[in-house]
Amino acid sequence: MAALLVGVLAAGAPDPADVAAMIAAGDAAMDTLDLEAGIAAYRSALEAAPDSYEATWKLVRALTDKATLSKQPSEQKSLCIEAEKLARQAVSLSPADANGHAFLAVAVGKLALFEGGKRKVELSKEVKAEAEKALQCDPDDDVALHVLAIWNREMVELGWFLKSFAQLLYGKFPPASLDAAIADLQRATELKPDVIPHHVELGITLASAKRWAEANVELEKGLALPTAWVTDDYYRGLARASLARVKTHLR
Repeated sequence: MAALLVGVLAAGAPDPADVAAMIAAGDAAMDTLDLEAGIAAYRSALEAAPDSYEATWKLVRALTDKATLSKQPSEQKSLCIEAEKLARQAVSLSPADANGHAFLAVAVGKLALFEGGKRKVELSKEVKAEAEKALQCDPDDDVALHVLAIWNREMVELGWFLKSFAQLLYGKFPPASLDAAIADLQRATELKPDVIPHHVELGITLASAKRWAEANVELEKGLALPTAWVTDDYYRGLARASLARVKTHLR
């Protein structure tokens, strides 16, 4: 893959087939869980063709995955800032496609983790808006369904002070419920049954609703599925932590 990238860039401005080859190299790297190679390939494609929508949103996806896996808060925030900027670029390149909106919602949501309470709630408004725009573009976008579900769960679980602020920000407290979160995640698991994060977050949300037996089923499903993406082990860790709590309610 490295030889392909060097050869293409050395030859001057690449034609669309060359850019497609670089993006395909990134896809192949991600399929083999080589996140760094995937990022490098997508970056090279974007450097060669700054208006490549596909290279842009796929680089956003890879950067947010790296932020999820990073152990360094400063690196996580830096990656999220870069991902947010690129995601806005993706949306401007193709506003009618779901991927740009969905991964802008992901990037903003992850960036919100590094902000204080009020700023976090402000960013949450954009997370919801972008996830909904993605679903307007494609009602079957599983990433947008996942993000919107997490938004619902987190709004339900806000403390009193932040709920008051959210009510001011939105004009009134936005409709949010665990039932809506569960429904969206169930739909995501139906669309992509082999995606571990969908099952894990569904299990966590069912646990929040005190639906312990159903939570146990989803968390166990998440643990049983084979690794297919770079963040799967991270989500398995979340599943194990939540499962320990869930099982105390099943004894």
